[in-house]
Amino acid sequence: MNVVESSAQRQLDEAQALLERLQHPAERAAASFRRVELLNDLGRRDEALAGCTRLLNEFAAMPEAGVVVPCCQALRLLAHMLRQMHRPADALATLDRLIAAHGQRGEPGIREHIAHVLYQRTWWIDEPAARCEACDAMSELLDSQPDAALDAWRAEARLLKAEIEHHRGLPQDALATLDAVIERFDGSTDPGVVLRVARARLASVLNLRELAQHAQAQVMCLAVADQIEAGLEDAAPELRIEGVRALTLFFDGFGIDEHANRAELVDWLLERYGRDASAQVRRMAVRRAYDWSVGLREQDDGEAALAACERLLATFGADSDAGVQRTVAGALLNKGFVLLERLGRAEEALAVYEQLAKQLRGALTPELQDTLDKATAGRQACLKRLRKADAAGNLPELPSELRDEVRDKVRQGRKHGDAGESNEAIALFDEVLAAHGASPHPELRRQCARALVHKAFCLVALERFAEVVVAADAMDARYGADPSTEMQETVALCLQYKSTALDRLGLHDDGMRVHDQIVARWGNSELPDLRGRVVGALFRKGATLRQTGQLKAAVDCYDEAIARTTGAREGTLQLWAAKSMINKAKALDKLGDPVGQAKAYRALIARFGDTGDAALRERVANACEWLAEAEGRQGRVEAQRAALEAALGRFGTALSAEQRARLMRELQALKARAFGRKAKEAFDRVVRRKA
Repeated sequence: MNVVESSAQRQLDEAQALLERLQHPAERAAASFRRVELLNDLGRRDEALAGCTRLLNEFAAMPEAGVVVPCCQALRLLAHMLRQMHRPADALATLDRLIAAHGQRGEPGIREHIAHVLYQRTWWIDEPAARCEACDAMSELLDSQPDAALDAWRAEARLLKAEIEHHRGLPQDALATLDAVIERFDGSTDPGVVLRVARARLASVLNLRELAQHAQAQVMCLAVADQIEAGLEDAAPELRIEGVRALTLFFDGFGIDEHANRAELVDWLLERYGRDASAQVRRMAVRRAYDWSVGLREQDDGEAALAACERLLATFGADSDAGVQRTVAGALLNKGFVLLERLGRAEEALAVYEQLAKQLRGALTPELQDTLDKATAGRQACLKRLRKADAAGNLPELPSELRDEVRDKVRQGRKHGDAGESNEAIALFDEVLAAHGASPHPELRRQCARALVHKAFCLVALERFAEVVVAADAMDARYGADPSTEMQETVALCLQYKSTALDRLGLHDDGMRVHDQIVARWGNSELPDLRGRVVGALFRKGATLRQTGQLKAAVDCYDEAIARTTGAREGTLQLWAAKSMINKAKALDKLGDPVGQAKAYRALIARFGDTGDAALRERVANACEWLAEAEGRQGRVEAQRAALEAALGRFGTALSAEQRARLMRELQALKARAFGRKAKEAFDRVVRRKA
């Protein structure tokens, strides 16, 4: 027995001895509940259940508040244990017993238990419509008590109902519920109520945007931000967190091209919350500032991305919180990348990577060790770039007229290609390649690589697949060894075109070898574009294996693609993960593994069920429908019904009218069959009784 167990056993013995000495009912009830708690803590659940039963049998009929409170505690613990034992119906019945017995009591200690139980009960109900009804029942019972101390719970009940309505695809209903919260409780001075009113406004923002009422959503964000700013010094940490959320939602409401407004808002966020006393508030603020800097980097706005990194580091560089420091380390890594790859300032990037490596030397956590590895790799890339620059220093300077002429030809070729004028585009690209393909000048090499990859794209469009293979091989031979990020990304894209061409030529094995080549060469890269190429290669290889009947190998490919996207925040990688999960489920279906198929669909729903991305929401909704089909084939009627209700309840607005109608028909048919079975069972019981 370890020290903790020994201490708990000692407390249990003391509680038992105390219980035997006490005579007053309230004291005995409290001691009896303490004994049950200790039994549960020691894992002696059967004894704890029996103890709850004895306590309730002895004291449940006594009306004194001092006895009722331990009875409420015992019922709550009993419900919790029953739920852990996978007896949800009995757990809910226990909560209902508590509400029926004491729901109208007015004593503060009892009221608090009732409020907790009502809220807990709504969370334990799985079916969305029934959960909404439970929220209404909670509101009705709390409203029957005039005490203002229950206002926070009243607001919480309505917030939960609005959240359920939102997930059911009913934004208009959710807005009405939230408006009622704001109208009733706005102006309250109770800190708990003020916090919930702020949350109601921010929840309204999400529903307004779903209804395309973007201007109203922005006004609502500012209302919350301004209200919290007005009393910022006195606001509780939980309320300041809502202030950060308000500014974040306001930021997301700007158009993609509103850089000045976004930059100003990030400055506002850092000014107000960058040195907040709450570490959680600072973590949220630094994360938003980091995401902003990464977004600028991905838009190729190097100078703005660098300025955003500097602003973040100036605010949080000396922060002592471990969570903030992890994001600061990521910001330094991002700064080094921007300096090297976006601005070509290798010496400054080298200094940043060396500073970061020095700070992280001896890092113990896997996340910081990973950042250290990336800093070390960035340092090596800087040294290679500097050596290459020294070697190129003896080359004559490239005339600006020639540089502009080549850039214009490549740019014009891209415009032709985007317009579907592939032959005109190829002619321009060939001119550039013929004139400058052998040039050692870095800028001309960059433009020739761009010309070659865009030529490959145009050849794919023209279905001249054999020439695509030739172009891709030329790309790899000329530029495959170039360490610069842009060249590596360009070579990887060209190899992707090659794999597509080989597949269209019917050379599936050759195409899969190209996929393997992409994974082998860039599988350890942390660059989003290259990670996307790797996961895409695994997905396409899996698709080829599936088409050629190699289903187990296809599942392995999809599993690797899914594993490589774990924790990814980039939309492209998340979409590859969702596609891989769907194709894995279909392969498992062909393998005759319906359990594995259903598990794959559930994994997709669990991972992306709350996403705001339209493409992902569509795939999750489809997965719910396909999961229902899989459950139906296994004869799991209740699971099939739950999947259909999830699709309609959570993703109603993401479904087409045809799909929504189809799912409704299937759900109604299931309910009709269930009703028919119940009617037959009832009839059979009557017949047996008569017999």
